[in-house]
Amino acid sequence: MEPTDDDTGVYLLDQVPSPENYPGAEDWVIGANGIFDPETGEGEGFQRDELIDAGDLDEALIRIGDVKPGDYGEVTFSTHLYDNPGYMWMGGMLSSENQNGYTEPELEALEEMGDPTDDPDGDGQLADSIRAKIWYDDNCDNIHQGERDEETEGVDVMLSIDNSGSMNSGSGSKMEQAKEAALEFVENLGPNDRVGLVTFESTGQLRQGLTSTHSTVESFLQPGNSGITSAGRTMMDAGVDLAADELNNNGRSGVDQVIILLGDGEPNESDRSGSDDVQNAKDAATDAKNDGIIVFTIGLGVLNGSTAQTTLIDMASSSNGTTLYYDSPTGSDLDDIYSQISSVILTGEEVIAEGTLREVMTALEAGIELDANVQSEERVCFTNSVTRCFGFEWELPTDVGNEVQTDSVEFAIGFAAEQCRHNDGETNPYAPEDTNETSDGNMTNGGNTTGDVPV
Repeated sequence: MEPTDDDTGVYLLDQVPSPENYPGAEDWVIGANGIFDPETGEGEGFQRDELIDAGDLDEALIRIGDVKPGDYGEVTFSTHLYDNPGYMWMGGMLSSENQNGYTEPELEALEEMGDPTDDPDGDGQLADSIRAKIWYDDNCDNIHQGERDEETEGVDVMLSIDNSGSMNSGSGSKMEQAKEAALEFVENLGPNDRVGLVTFESTGQLRQGLTSTHSTVESFLQPGNSGITSAGRTMMDAGVDLAADELNNNGRSGVDQVIILLGDGEPNESDRSGSDDVQNAKDAATDAKNDGIIVFTIGLGVLNGSTAQTTLIDMASSSNGTTLYYDSPTGSDLDDIYSQISSVILTGEEVIAEGTLREVMTALEAGIELDANVQSEERVCFTNSVTRCFGFEWELPTDVGNEVQTDSVEFAIGFAAEQCRHNDGETNPYAPEDTNETSDGNMTNGGNTTGDVPV
């Protein structure tokens, strides 16, 4: 995908490969959820400065032309709010659609379909032939993780939580916030999911092996002294090894095996031999990944570029070139992060809109609310300083014939944001001024969004 003009930010998708041959995301997003410092240009995530202003939807962002049945394209947009949390919306519009004359095979196909053949300067059929979908790409890997059947599919997941002294104790501490977020994650597990719990401080401890009786794990995640408490140093390698051993020894075949490890600092103690605590933690994660275990890592309040952050990044698995590491600047962000991970491994990534390209653009033109936590009953603001991703894909089905042979379409996609403080998120920036309603376009609606956001 190359820009047609460096000044306009217009991209041309022409004769793109089929999905199985589509390029990876290595150069698009670093980290599933990261910190990016706009002043220094350092950190996880990225900005695509060459794109047009998100609010200028009269200009085309993407052009599709000269496509053939089976052609496919995917774009992942990363958004990053600075300074303050915000409500967000997603907008878009078809800016141009053109018949571009007729070829002989195209005329024959249109006549066979009973469609008009006397308007070579008309709109064409491409916008109604292309299938499109937008979703919350919660691991930023450019692939939609679809909804699973909770009655027949399951996951074996081990939670590994840092309970060293730096997690502190008492109301509002990182320890209490970590337990609260993990508890909500466990409560959202399905009947065929199994969960276990490991904690690590100066030693590692298997609190609960894999079980379908989720309440036994929930008992360790209760507030205060009723649940786990903080003390000691940080033996992170044990946090991985104990979880991996439980999965290897008692995990079910045929289901995903997952470790979700949360830490707030760099390792400074080891269960493995050798004095390099950081390398031991990395080696433990490498061994787990080599055993086929998916490792998610969460950095709670770690400094950008610190050894703690880079260690957790290196420990995480990758999905289609994207590292499954999530930054949580504060404990209050953990609910949203566990929700993102849950969407990837449990419920499937939420679809925002899908249908024909025209239907999707019609829904976007009215403005679609985005939601930072689709598992919450209430709309949740997006956290500042955290990168979030949204996937857009299109495909021209193989059963489409020559009726679209010369057609082309151009369309724009944008994002808007409104500061959460002092606002209620009810003013849709994309809706007509006389209605100001958010449309779901009779499409699958997955959330909420607003204000100009760099993508």
